[in-house]
Amino acid sequence: MAKTKEMSSKQIPTTGISLDFSKSPEVYKFLTSNAFVRGMMGPVGSGKSYACAAEVFIRAIQQKPSPIDGVRYTRFVIVRNSYPELKTTTIKTWQDLFPENTFGPMLYTPPITHHIRLPARDGAAGLDCEVIFLALDQPKDVRKLLSLELTGAWVNEARELPKAVIDGLTHRVGRYPTKRDGGASWHGIWMDTNPMDDDHWWFRMAEKEKMTGPYAWKFYKQPGGVIEVGKDDLPENPEANDCIFSAGKWWQLNKKAENVANLPAGYYQQMLLGKNLDWIRCYAEGKYTYVQEGKSVWPEYDDNLMSGETILDNSVPIQIGLDFGLTPAAVIGQRLPNGRWQIIDEIVTFDMGLERFGHQLVAEINAKYPGMQVLVWGDPAGMARDAIYEVTAFDFLRTLGLKAQPTPSNDFKVRRESAAAPMQRLINGKPGLMVDSKCKLLRKSLAGGYHFKRVSVGSGQERFRDSPNKNEHSHVGDAFGYLLLGGGEYKRMTRPGDVSSRTYVAQTVANSDFDIFSR
Repeated sequence: MAKTKEMSSKQIPTTGISLDFSKSPEVYKFLTSNAFVRGMMGPVGSGKSYACAAEVFIRAIQQKPSPIDGVRYTRFVIVRNSYPELKTTTIKTWQDLFPENTFGPMLYTPPITHHIRLPARDGAAGLDCEVIFLALDQPKDVRKLLSLELTGAWVNEARELPKAVIDGLTHRVGRYPTKRDGGASWHGIWMDTNPMDDDHWWFRMAEKEKMTGPYAWKFYKQPGGVIEVGKDDLPENPEANDCIFSAGKWWQLNKKAENVANLPAGYYQQMLLGKNLDWIRCYAEGKYTYVQEGKSVWPEYDDNLMSGETILDNSVPIQIGLDFGLTPAAVIGQRLPNGRWQIIDEIVTFDMGLERFGHQLVAEINAKYPGMQVLVWGDPAGMARDAIYEVTAFDFLRTLGLKAQPTPSNDFKVRRESAAAPMQRLINGKPGLMVDSKCKLLRKSLAGGYHFKRVSVGSGQERFRDSPNKNEHSHVGDAFGYLLLGGGEYKRMTRPGDVSSRTYVAQTVANSDFDIFSR
């Protein structure tokens, strides 16, 4: 592992721990930075967690001694997204470096704490380092920090945490030790993570909204464990040259990969087998990628075939699907004369009430679709009267001039089948659904962001929950479902005497685990 240049080949005083990251230059730069907030992203096995755990102790021994008793006082918090992850991964990494039989016992009653006290020895000052382990996976959990006075904080696997947690930590660090004991020699926050999607707050902060000035956040990106090998660069005998074929591509160990000397032989090559391309891009190649979790609500969707450029048809009405609540979403589309659906836009908001959202929607319609007929479909639950204003969501939308009406049903199975129907149709040799490329959030939702969580049942079997996981992708997915359900797909599925419709519905039920007639 690494530290400052002067310490890279020496042992930490009083501990006997040797840290050397000389073959991990990105980790070295990360650890020698004094940025107030810094983050490091890399593939699995790159030594991120060990470096961050070591950083706790590095900062502890660099703390100046108290003028009162000569002891170096520090207090750190180590944050993970949940207590199970904290116990099974983060704490295991910590104990590999700082075992209890050497550094004293840990307190396992919440909050889990490791209070390390080392006496003065060989001219080195005594050490009093308190390390608190917390799970802060929700913005509301930030209140757990309100009473903490910290020197610094390590956020482990930051992609799993909301930015509100990082924001909350920024005003808790630097408050220990007190001025009476000399104050903190350094204070700040450091984070590690595997790659995430390009709509994550980390990506925005690291790649788009780069800061300047003495307190600017710094982000470091480790080289991938493997690199893709193109056909032109492929050796004559690929497998004999440690190339692995997986997910339709050839891969080779990246000569710049960090921490390889501490990994088992063939570590990255072995992990590629049986994985899909997104998984490899994320965990082995170390690139920003969305990795699907669980079972997609719409496995029928193929983003490669069903996304692209759409052209507005001024002769066809604009139809809008709405999902209400404090995270309202709208999906805007058209049902073309030949039966194909084209999704031309999306509006996704967070922490916004119906009034503000309604005005934003009207502004978008007036700006982009002036003079066109507009039909609005929404969740039938919007027919309930507001307890304070005594009007329904549909009543309010009508006051804005929107012809808003509830869909025939809000049953999830019916909504899912209605939205899946055009995905399985071919019209003139092309899919019955086309989503405009700019609808990134909807495409992500359809591609698996909106999903059923996996349930562990043992015996090598996979089971999934009956209801979908409500997350940041579910609202736009529900709006999409309401659009197609109200826009004609429900009538198509339930139209009596239509042989093609009955045949289609039966096929859909056979290919998914849903029965739209079980209501």
